[in-house]
Amino acid sequence: MEEKYFEITLENIKKFVNSLIENNNYEIIAPKKTGEDTFYEKINSFDEANLDILLPKLSFKENLLPKTESLFSYSLSGAGIVIDNPLENEEREAKKKIIFGARPCDAAAGPIMEKVFNWDYKDEFFNIKFKNLHIISIACGKPDNYCFCTEMQLSPESSYGSDILLKKSGNGYYVTVVTEKGMDIINPFLDMFKDMFKEISKEKIPPAGKWKASYDIKKTHSFLDNNFEHQYFQEKFLSCIGCGICTFTCPTCHCFDIQDEGTLKGGRRIRNWDSCQFGIFTLHTSGHNPRVTQGDRYRQRLMHKFKIYNEKFNKYLCVGCGRCSRNCPEDINLKEITKELASL
Repeated sequence: MEEKYFEITLENIKKFVNSLIENNNYEIIAPKKTGEDTFYEKINSFDEANLDILLPKLSFKENLLPKTESLFSYSLSGAGIVIDNPLENEEREAKKKIIFGARPCDAAAGPIMEKVFNWDYKDEFFNIKFKNLHIISIACGKPDNYCFCTEMQLSPESSYGSDILLKKSGNGYYVTVVTEKGMDIINPFLDMFKDMFKEISKEKIPPAGKWKASYDIKKTHSFLDNNFEHQYFQEKFLSCIGCGICTFTCPTCHCFDIQDEGTLKGGRRIRNWDSCQFGIFTLHTSGHNPRVTQGDRYRQRLMHKFKIYNEKFNKYLCVGCGRCSRNCPEDINLKEITKELASL
């Protein structure tokens, strides 16, 4: 659709979000302070949203790919097996969700993951959730030293993956409605509250800042393309302890394992988050492991994000949010690594 543009005051944005919560058509999820950290969680009023934080500790990935998800369950009845397929209830009972206050890097992760879950097999568990997820993002004002979205073909003001993008103005926000899903959210308010959203021309919105990449990620891609056996990987990642926190906090990492659990009476098949950084991830039944060192495993992570995915989908499997670096107990910094590889 053709983008539409509005202005909204801070007072009205509060009314808007609180009205969305009250009408119960959507579950509203926003950055919410819990203890010392901020996470994407359900809010019951606008005031619970922590919009001053740069990024929540984790992404909202689990709203698309839950940490644990039942694929089907079964029960044994005499000589027969009764299968319960949760997809039959998933579409009917799926709750529409709005992620309010996401940053552009997190918003961009949705369509990046969507490509993975549909390129050879359409994963309806993911697709139903993605269809019912609506993203209202807020442009960043001050990225930190871990951020590198500009190197990932995005920017702190990018609308890619957002249904609605908000950009701070003096006493409120400029509103860019990007998709039909975004208009579906706003349309009822245009009818009920004539002055809540004031339509404006695109020219009234201040131009985007001059965000520049500090290095060329294509050079990183080129290095990975030609240096699979380079000693860099074995030396650089000796400190990596293989905890997997980089993959679990990443908005686009999507590896999972499938397990069956049950009793003589029945059970279920589930998929759980997994990580390519675990030594057991590629361990064969024979005992052979094609990625025997942590250097091998981190090389795979770099290859997947900055070479393999790009060659298939013409995007990178990274949005430059920097969570993997902020949370790494060994201070392995992905921005510094990709910049270093680009210079080799």
